[in-house]
Amino acid sequence: MKILLIHYKTNPPWSVNELIRACNALGLRYEYLKIGELDAIITDKEIIVKHHTNKINGDGAIVRSLGLKLGIDLFMKRIGVLEALAQSMPVMNSPESITYTRDKWRSLLRLVKHGVPVPPTMITENPFSAKRFLEEHRKGVFKPLMGSLGLGSTLINDPEIAFHITRSLININIPSYLQSYIEKPGYDIRAFVVGDQVIGAMKRKSTYWKTNIAQGAIGENLDIKKYPEIEELSIKSTKILKLDYAGVDIIYNKNTEKYYVIEVNAFPQWKGLKQATGVDPAIHIIKHLIDKIKR
Repeated sequence: MKILLIHYKTNPPWSVNELIRACNALGLRYEYLKIGELDAIITDKEIIVKHHTNKINGDGAIVRSLGLKLGIDLFMKRIGVLEALAQSMPVMNSPESITYTRDKWRSLLRLVKHGVPVPPTMITENPFSAKRFLEEHRKGVFKPLMGSLGLGSTLINDPEIAFHITRSLININIPSYLQSYIEKPGYDIRAFVVGDQVIGAMKRKSTYWKTNIAQGAIGENLDIKKYPEIEELSIKSTKILKLDYAGVDIIYNKNTEKYYVIEVNAFPQWKGLKQATGVDPAIHIIKHLIDKIKR
């Protein structure tokens, strides 16, 4: 059995090397592929995906990233290549699910339509709308629509700043994605889902308002069986977005005493979770793909 591992970098990053280690441990062959070097071709007989001049062969594929700062044309090209590849093998996560989760707004919209609680959120091109949103919610977070790792997120409590940020962004053709700030108890929760199971979860603790591990937060193991509501929200969110594996970020609101899903990541990192929990997500991901191949 041969597994294709797909990323945008020339050399495999840490998470892909973890998957390579898991393939070796399970006695599987693998091939690392840089997504920018893949072509899809429609002939009169078949759909082909090539790496340079070589036709790609494999039993299943795992996508770890499409790249940063992609324009819409390049993003759709890479999604299109993955869709072509998915004609001949299971691809995790699927191109369809990636298109939803890459866009924070569309993923939250789909979640809330299925009854998942999310914080009040706005997407707009209108500076006055952003100003009114912050006047109503008093404190908010500007986030990149397609960002990750907490990079670029900005906490504000002044409606005039919301106005000026939105006006500046729209001048360079970028909409504003603004979310009401949730007063959390010094941590949020990252649950790691593979298939129908939360394989591990952690509290991400920080004295800073951002609780991403990449922003300096400390991970602490969370026994998910003691928190059935978090477990249910994590699995439900992953299923709604049709993901095979995901990192689900959940926040507890001290004021409403309720849990909210703030984001679902189709390309979750897991170094911090592995250190905090001792769980090996790479093995779980590879085994889940093997199950899909055998079906």
